[in-house]
Amino acid sequence: MTIVNEKEFKLLFSELCCSKCRNDFTTESLEIMEQQNGILICRLSCKKCGADFGDIVLKYNQNTKMHTPLEVIEGPPPISTDDVLNAHEFIKKNL
Repeated sequence: MTIVNEKEFKLLFSELCCSKCRNDFTTESLEIMEQQNGILICRLSCKKCGADFGDIVLKYNQNTKMHTPLEVIEGPPPISTDDVLNAHEFIKKNL
């Protein structure tokens, strides 16, 4: 990990932990896959228990002197049976 140093990593991930084993993430937990204009596409995993959290997107400015801890942003709720049925009816009527 050359982009985010140890101190910054600890600050960014200070309020996050592995949801499976509750251990803190380490710099080895973050594998940078791609970098473009301060946007990092990374793979996050727990090196203690092996839990894989998939790909994450970080907007990281190396020139900023003060970063704040990251927080989880939940996505939309899972689709329901009614959502599937509504989509089916929509497709049937419009295609």
